[in-house]
Amino acid sequence: MTDLNLSTGAPPDPAETRKLAETMAELARVLNHRTRHHESLRHPSDADRVVRELASMASRLPQLLEQVGSWLADEEAAGGVEVTSGQYAGRPAAAVTAARLRLDAARLEADELHGALEYAGHVLAELGGVEDGTDE
Repeated sequence: MTDLNLSTGAPPDPAETRKLAETMAELARVLNHRTRHHESLRHPSDADRVVRELASMASRLPQLLEQVGSWLADEEAAGGVEVTSGQYAGRPAAAVTAARLRLDAARLEADELHGALEYAGHVLAELGGVEDGTDE
């Protein structure tokens, strides 16, 4: 994994922003792979912690999606968006509007995801593990 500056005070940098997003996607891929194995979690509290961390991540997605949509709108208004091919060729305003509509829909879905994960976390917090007789 590459070194990333996770400070919220780091100066804005497009390459770093892309790297952070790529890393977020890669982390989900690795978690998907690892949690296929029963041994990746030992106790219900482990599942609770994973779900609560995912809920925390999901709670932050709406702000991120809104900020990306706002950036797109600002860039389009400043003439910084061009569409050279596809269904929106020559119509950057329409392309940005379409993208923002889907980002808004994703924001709503992320809110739903957050709520579902929060609820699951509350249920998981009530689970206890059965003692297995080991000293671990």
